[in-house]
Amino acid sequence: MNKILLIIQREYITRVRKKSFIVMTILAPILVVFFYGIIFYFAINKDAGESQKKIYVSDETGSFVGKLHTSKMYEFTFGSSTANEAQKIIDTEHYFAVLIITKDDPTFKNIQLFYKEQPGIGTINYIENQLQQEVKNSKLSEYQIDPKVIADINDTKVSISTIKITSSGLQSSDSGASTAIGFFGAFLIYMFIFLYGVQIMQGVIEEKTNRIVEVLISSVKPFELMMGKIIGIALVGLTQFVIWLVLVGVFGTSISGIILSNLHLNPDTAQAINHGTIQSGNEMSSFIYAMKNFNYVLILGMFLFYFLGGYLFYGALFAAVGSAVDNETDKQQFMLPITLPLVFGFVLAQSAVTANPNSSLAFWLSIIPFTSPVTMMVRIPFGVPTWEIIVSMACMIGGFIFTVWLAARIYRIGILMYGKKPSYKEIWKWLFYKS
Repeated sequence: MNKILLIIQREYITRVRKKSFIVMTILAPILVVFFYGIIFYFAINKDAGESQKKIYVSDETGSFVGKLHTSKMYEFTFGSSTANEAQKIIDTEHYFAVLIITKDDPTFKNIQLFYKEQPGIGTINYIENQLQQEVKNSKLSEYQIDPKVIADINDTKVSISTIKITSSGLQSSDSGASTAIGFFGAFLIYMFIFLYGVQIMQGVIEEKTNRIVEVLISSVKPFELMMGKIIGIALVGLTQFVIWLVLVGVFGTSISGIILSNLHLNPDTAQAINHGTIQSGNEMSSFIYAMKNFNYVLILGMFLFYFLGGYLFYGALFAAVGSAVDNETDKQQFMLPITLPLVFGFVLAQSAVTANPNSSLAFWLSIIPFTSPVTMMVRIPFGVPTWEIIVSMACMIGGFIFTVWLAARIYRIGILMYGKKPSYKEIWKWLFYKS
């Protein structure tokens, strides 16, 4: 045990002292929050930095003259022109585009927009929406239907507020909020398993290639070396995650305040959120209140368990792969069967599991250790029976113990094998070799 602790200490200190670790640990959350703020800013202010576009409209039918509304981003000028004169108008009068509507197009299926700079999809949609609305209004007038009646019908919405019945009483919920929380946790686990699992494999390959492992094996057993590396790198990942969590919490609070202030919530919605009540039919109020109402202690506890359990489970397999190969090319052959179940579980978690979190498929994906780290994290916010959580955790622990035993059998032989690419048949034989 003392030797394993020494290896853990070596792996941990060596990696946390690297400049790349220090820089990325501090810089990554700042960049995430910074880019998150930028994305949200431009999502709200899509036209930031853009100048007003002048569009010349030639309408031979007269159906749209004076009816296209000028906005902050678009200015419409009406006149008479032909397609042949479009280039001259753009060049001499500095219009962004020329819109041509001819008499021989009564159904408005062949309206032409001439330009020199490619217009964005937002510009096309803005013009099309205004033209379509005028055509609709014309048809409504033709059939003597009040446009207000149609607008009232189109504005009809039905909203369902989901309320969970629990032993402690009624608890409001929101499927969108549950999906967001679950998917975020699953994505972090998925990312960390790959990130630090590959570090284990890379470290083993480097030590094997440089023949450093021959010196180490003379002092410690292969199993002790493997466990030390796995646990040491796990602690590095946990340290980095905790620091990221603190920094994102600190910087994210200010960004979240800016976001909420830009949501322009009406007073009733804001009051409902602050007082912990939900307005019927108010989706924003329901979503934000549900986000505040989650059992984050349970979610964080489950995240830490599956974060470490999933990493240790896959980390042992990555260590076995690193011991079996000598170079980067050979490792791809053995990585594929290991990573496919995790990718498979992640894809199903964000599709089938979120669509039906209590299905038989979701249950079995939550039990099988290969897929349970990501699947269970997606299901936890929706509410999972306690017995399912216990069974899943027990299978995760049992799977980790079995995987470590399996990896150790491969590691003890493969770590000293050089110059030959082993086959799956040879690796299978390694499992039954005597010490």
